[in-house]
Amino acid sequence: MLLSWGIRLPRFTLRKYHNRDKSGNPMTPDLLILSATEFEMASFLAGCSNRSETTTRSGIRLISGSMGSNTFGIVITGPGVFNTAHALTAVLESPDLKLKPGLILQTGIAGVFKESGYGIGDIAVALREHYVHTGVGWEPFRNKPLPFDLSALFPESRSGVYPMDQPSADAVYSRLNHARSGTAFKIARGRFITVSTITATFEAASQIYMTYQPVMESMEGAASAHVAALYGLPVVQVRTASNYTGERDKSNWNIELAVERVGWACKRILTGQPD
Repeated sequence: MLLSWGIRLPRFTLRKYHNRDKSGNPMTPDLLILSATEFEMASFLAGCSNRSETTTRSGIRLISGSMGSNTFGIVITGPGVFNTAHALTAVLESPDLKLKPGLILQTGIAGVFKESGYGIGDIAVALREHYVHTGVGWEPFRNKPLPFDLSALFPESRSGVYPMDQPSADAVYSRLNHARSGTAFKIARGRFITVSTITATFEAASQIYMTYQPVMESMEGAASAHVAALYGLPVVQVRTASNYTGERDKSNWNIELAVERVGWACKRILTGQPD
């Protein structure tokens, strides 16, 4: 795909399909977006008037629509690895939806590690995900690998490590970085961690950073990477920081700004257009 400012994005030409729902919206989207909550997608959805909604047998919601020349589906997964793994599997296996997305995007708000040099409102693209609650307990904040694979595709899954689709991650980073010209926030790319227990102190956050050097912490990324790999689908993750990891005083968070930036990022990924 050759954008208007002359940058060619490898492996990022979103595929076209022709299955449509009763409202005429494509049911096999170019981009399948995963978000733990609908609130995190509120800014993006506010700019999408042409959309419809479907619910799976287990209650998973899929919001379908289009923006520019590309189609999207949004899966509201619920928070955490179990909800995410179930939701993505449910929509991919649904005989009614017949989904085969060109790219899966895990997104939402997240905690950013102060030590990374990035701050609240900044956006980050994951190069890999690490589910740190995986392995054989050995030392604080670092486990030894499991004695078996969690995914035959990824030997590092024994330690909870999952790579993102690198060409797609590079393309998304390039698209966002060029679209942000003139804005006040920064675009990062680096390691993310997935947790099932939210980091609750700056001391713990510092220890985690010294061990793994992550940019952001969330609760869903490793699950979507694992399931996407099973189906042979490319996946990337883009998050916006609403708070510093370890900060539990929500008066120091900026959720509204983070949600606004999530919408900005999703729109730029779909359309490739700068502000």
